[in-house]
Amino acid sequence: MLIDTFTIIAICTLVLLVILSSVLNPFLRKVESAADADENEVAESEMPAVSIIVLATGTTETLDAHLSVLLTQNYEQPYEVIVVGVKGDLSTEDVIGKYSVDHKNLYSTYIPQRSLFISKQKLSVALGVKAAHNEWIVLLDAKDRPASSMWLRKMAAKMDKDTNLVLGYSNYDPEAKPYYRFDRLRNECYLLRKASRKTAYRTESGNFAFRRSEFLEQDGYLGNLQYVGGEYEFLINKFARTYGSRIAVSLEAFVIEDVPNKKAWLNRKLYLKSIRKDLERTSAARSLYVADLLFMYLNYIAIIAAAAYSGLTMNWILLGTSALTLILTITSRILSARKAYRKFEADLSLWTVVFYEFSIVFHKLSVILRYRMADKYDFTTHKL
Repeated sequence: MLIDTFTIIAICTLVLLVILSSVLNPFLRKVESAADADENEVAESEMPAVSIIVLATGTTETLDAHLSVLLTQNYEQPYEVIVVGVKGDLSTEDVIGKYSVDHKNLYSTYIPQRSLFISKQKLSVALGVKAAHNEWIVLLDAKDRPASSMWLRKMAAKMDKDTNLVLGYSNYDPEAKPYYRFDRLRNECYLLRKASRKTAYRTESGNFAFRRSEFLEQDGYLGNLQYVGGEYEFLINKFARTYGSRIAVSLEAFVIEDVPNKKAWLNRKLYLKSIRKDLERTSAARSLYVADLLFMYLNYIAIIAAAAYSGLTMNWILLGTSALTLILTITSRILSARKAYRKFEADLSLWTVVFYEFSIVFHKLSVILRYRMADKYDFTTHKL
């Protein structure tokens, strides 16, 4: 049987798309650059004093559970923990009072129960920074718990004189929905890689360090006070400078975020949607993300179309090629995911990778529709 020109073109197209979609995969790319290698870490004797700011607005139970880990870090240099709560929240005050007896490096400050023209989270960060005594500040939410007693040391090992931002990795508790954990890991592969290689864009959560002096000199959140969300994203986006960011992605530098409910997870997506247009470097940051998705979906569409056409026309060579390219596609994506899962200790089934990747566009469309239907005043602090 002779192979006609159309079949040759179709086979070449399928092979090319398999190669491109396999290469354009965030799980395949190495996250760290050479600058973040272990040999470039700061010596223990030269690590700086650090202030840890914990945002505790309505999270008393998790604060109580996580403070003991924060206050017993294996860190030789001085460090302090500053809890920022809501004034009048007696349960938060009780937790702080319980731990402050034995830990003199625990401090607290409080925001008013009602704040105008600035979100509670951003106000909490601003007050925490002003209360801090050290140049380097690590920002956490009370829902975050360090994965080990070496967490602060691993973060501080990246705080050299040429660095102004250190980004760590944060994922959800293993009890969280598998797709939530998959989505967080996939997004962090983009964000951490960008921070390590040139200029940080944003972050998905807390567990990052910045310089107190820069926050105060550049007026903190000035320029984005109108948004309810973005307390993490705007800090990274505003203060990032070219080759001034480092990442800490060893297992001991991880933090684990408590299980979010569906509303909390969706709200985070909606808040990001509301602020994205005011984040700098968005087009450049999203170009690779869009290319990865585009070629992944084009690959699947081409395989399905070729299989359907070859079945109708009884072109068995093209049908066999379609089946082979589908097997190669699934295999390559599973192997790439296994590489990332092992590095970040993601307890996720490899067999679900393809389904989760295929569903990304549907989750994106859902967020877009919900955002368009939402009252835009829900995303702003200026409700006059």
